[in-house]
Amino acid sequence: MSHHSNPHTIESALKNLEDGNARFVAGRPAHPHGDVSTRSRLDVHGQTPLAAVLACSDSRAPVELLFDQGFGDVFVIRAAGQVAGVDQIGSLEYAVAHLGVPLILVLGHTKCGAVTAALAKAQEPGALGQLLSRLDAVVKEVENLPDDQRLNVAVEKAVDHIQKELREKSAVLALAEKEGRLKIAGAVYHLESGRVEFRP
Repeated sequence: MSHHSNPHTIESALKNLEDGNARFVAGRPAHPHGDVSTRSRLDVHGQTPLAAVLACSDSRAPVELLFDQGFGDVFVIRAAGQVAGVDQIGSLEYAVAHLGVPLILVLGHTKCGAVTAALAKAQEPGALGQLLSRLDAVVKEVENLPDDQRLNVAVEKAVDHIQKELREKSAVLALAEKEGRLKIAGAVYHLESGRVEFRP
């Protein structure tokens, strides 16, 4: 079912994102693939994005801009706290099975409101409460840390936890990674510097 015409590899995808973020941080974005001919080509031939990014919905962290990517480059799934519910996982499975993306990047960011609310054990009603409960395991992991470290570490732990969750909850993603067709990676975007720090 894989889309064999996707020209990107795990290595080229990672390098592309790293280079794009370096241009963004330096204040010299190339704004690639934004022209009419690119849009027309994508319309006719379809998309072969280099990566799928599961990111937070925070308006301060627009994925295409911070990686200096354009039309057709990244398949972006967003939810507060970059949580992986069934809709997010289904979207990632689509990107891997049908678009052949070689890389999934789980992207958290500093000063995340969803993680902050989860840490505060905010009792939100409705769907938001259910979303925040997805971060319960992360909250537990950091509860003994000093206050001033808790949020930063929780953001990192959330990224690690969500990567693990993708492997555990999706047979499609787990198999693709096991077969070497996919890498599930993690990173944290620093709002202040604009730098994306890839997790080991």
